[in-house]
Amino acid sequence: MESYMNNIYDEINREYTAIRELNKNKQEKAIEQIYRKIPRIKKIDEQISEIALGVAADVIKGGINPNRTIRKMQTDIKSLTDEKTRLLINANYPTNIMDEIFCCEVCKDKGYFDGNRCKCYLQKRNALLQKYSNIKMCSNSSFEKFSIELFSDDKDKKYGVSPRENMRSVYNIALSFANGEEGAAKNLLFYGATGLGKTFTSDCIAKRYIDQGKTVFYMSAPKMFSIFEDYKFGRNTSEETQRIISSVTSAQLLIIDDLGTEFRNSYSDSILFDVINSRIIEQSPMIISTNLSIKDLKHIYSERICSRILGNFNVVLFFGDDLRLTAI
Repeated sequence: MESYMNNIYDEINREYTAIRELNKNKQEKAIEQIYRKIPRIKKIDEQISEIALGVAADVIKGGINPNRTIRKMQTDIKSLTDEKTRLLINANYPTNIMDEIFCCEVCKDKGYFDGNRCKCYLQKRNALLQKYSNIKMCSNSSFEKFSIELFSDDKDKKYGVSPRENMRSVYNIALSFANGEEGAAKNLLFYGATGLGKTFTSDCIAKRYIDQGKTVFYMSAPKMFSIFEDYKFGRNTSEETQRIISSVTSAQLLIIDDLGTEFRNSYSDSILFDVINSRIIEQSPMIISTNLSIKDLKHIYSERICSRILGNFNVVLFFGDDLRLTAI
């Protein structure tokens, strides 16, 4: 996980370096333009530099009244600066055209302010965390937009509670998990038919993790097994493939979607067990989502895999009407 975050921090630092260089180039071009259009301003800047250097040299040599010398310097520089401002205004230029340029006025594009990470730094970090999470998250994917009113309030005869009441419980479980509250589930198994909010709930948790600066990685089961298999047999050993495999094992939250839709073989079962088992040992949280029932899971997967899942995951049922159909 440390190398995962180090890569993100390195990318952010490179971005800040590029921003500073770009803005410095813009400033230098603006200064060149002004010097070309208004030569007197170049002379003024040279005079200001000469005055400041001269006073510094005099103070170091001694034998003068430093306070009086500095006051005179300030008066002379103010007079020259006022002239410079008038020249810019008369030529219809902004008075700050030659100033340093910053994308963030708070941290001056350094990423830190007053010993803390600037808001702009956190925004960049979260954007990269989401980018590398492999989640195509929509703007509504958050607990603040979690609406249980979308679900029916009619009691389900099979389960004895309404879909809405069930989703209220799902919300509380998911929120507690996302916030890492004491006594919260360590891992979650979401199961139920399609269109009932499993993916949305996973996305809400992922967003909360990312907002906390934690690493998240999402992948469908078929894709994950395919990538592991291609890597093992030398069909794809690219850096991106290695990054994905590393993310599966090292991300602070792993989300495996659509378990049960993969092409199963002994190798995929071995990978599934190894991933789940290693993350349980490392106490690294997981969310597994499936359209299969618990009965089907037990029928399809080995006892070894099922015991790892059912013994270490909080099983969360989603039921009700397909929201995608009711919205039509």
